[in-house]
Amino acid sequence: MESVPVAEFVHLDGTTVTDRVIGIGRTNIVIQRGRYAIKIPRLSRITLIGDITPSIDQSRTPQEGDYDYHADLIRALNTEKDIYRRIGPHVGVTPCYNVSSTHPSVRMPLMGQDLQHYLADNRPNQERQLGWLRRLADTLAHIHSRRVIVADVRPTNIVLDSDLNVKFVDFSESTLMPLDWDLEGTDVLGYSILSDIGQLGAVMFQIVTGQTCRFHLEDANGDVAWPPRDSLPSTDNVWLGTAIEKCWTQGFRSAGDLARYLKHVNEDDSDETDLTFDQCAAVEKKPVF
Repeated sequence: MESVPVAEFVHLDGTTVTDRVIGIGRTNIVIQRGRYAIKIPRLSRITLIGDITPSIDQSRTPQEGDYDYHADLIRALNTEKDIYRRIGPHVGVTPCYNVSSTHPSVRMPLMGQDLQHYLADNRPNQERQLGWLRRLADTLAHIHSRRVIVADVRPTNIVLDSDLNVKFVDFSESTLMPLDWDLEGTDVLGYSILSDIGQLGAVMFQIVTGQTCRFHLEDANGDVAWPPRDSLPSTDNVWLGTAIEKCWTQGFRSAGDLARYLKHVNEDDSDETDLTFDQCAAVEKKPVF
C-alpha cells in the first residue's frame, strides 16, 4: 500500500500551526488569533502516514552549506515591517501593530472580506464606488510620497473594514526606495509608480464593471514589462473609462494626478469624459506630494 503524505504548517521552532490559516502567500501564511491576523513565515512539514521521521521539515535549521531560506523568510517579514514603518499610520492602510518588535511576524487587525470576494457577490452603487476609488488613489499617492512602490496592487490585497471602507494590505512584494528618490524610474525588478497606477486601473475597472481584470506586468520571459493595450478590456461606454484608460496608458504621471481627477467627478455623472485633466489641475493646484 502506497504511503500517504500528511502536510502541516509549522512555526520556526518546529511546533505545529494550530491557529486557523486565513491566507497563504508565497513566503508567508496568515493565521487568525483572536481579533488579530498575524503573518508568519511559510514553513511546512510533510510526514508519510506510519512514519515517525518527517520526509520534509522546513522548520529545521539549515545545515552548514545549505541554502538558508529561514533567513530569507525572516528578512521578508522584517522588510514588510520596515515598509509599514515608513508609510506610517494612514486611513487607507491596514495598520501593523508590531512594527517595533523584532519577532518575525506582522500583526494586523482582523478585517472583513477582500475586495475580490466582496465584488463577486455585491454590486456597490456609484457613490460607494467613487468613494472607494478616491480613497485608493489618495492612499497610493501617500504611499508613493513615502518612497514605497507597492508592486502588487490587486483586489485581493485590498480589504474592507466593518464600515466597508477600503484599505491596502500586504506589502510583501513592495519595495522601499531611497528617501531622496525622485519617483522616476523603476526598482531593481522593473516596478514603478506608473506600474502601481496601471494595476490600480485594473482594480478600478473591476469595481466599476464587476468584471475581473488583471494588469499583467510580466512578459513571456517573466520579466516586468508594460502590458500591450489589446491585452486589457475596452473602456468604451464604461463609467470612469477615461480615468481607467489613462491609468493603463501612462496618462497619469502620479497617483496624485489620479486623485485630483477623481476629486472632481460626481457619482451621478453618466460620462466623465468631458472632465479633462487640465480642468482638474486648474481647479486644484495643491500638490499631493
